[in-house]
Amino acid sequence: MADKHEQSLVGTWTKATASACADKYPATVIFSTGTYRGTRGPGQGMVWWDAGIYRLEDSKTLVVGTATDELVTYQFSLQADQFEFTDSESCHVIYRRA
Repeated sequence: MADKHEQSLVGTWTKATASACADKYPATVIFSTGTYRGTRGPGQGMVWWDAGIYRLEDSKTLVVGTATDELVTYQFSLQADQFEFTDSESCHVIYRRA
């Protein structure tokens, strides 16, 4: 049975952050149970979150399998229609439920 935190991320999310540091994250990301797929926006190059696995360690810790297959841990917050995180380079990224 899926974790209750995982269920709340399932769905389609659109990036709301326009800063240059967030360009490496997909314009749209679709989370399914345990897997995700990122979609590039117009003119966007390679994305760090392309497709792979993810898991919620707890209600504030997201682990994502990146384009290099590295598992990267993010501290994040999740509300009903928005999630946000800050990466290791201090880039703050916000996604909104589509």
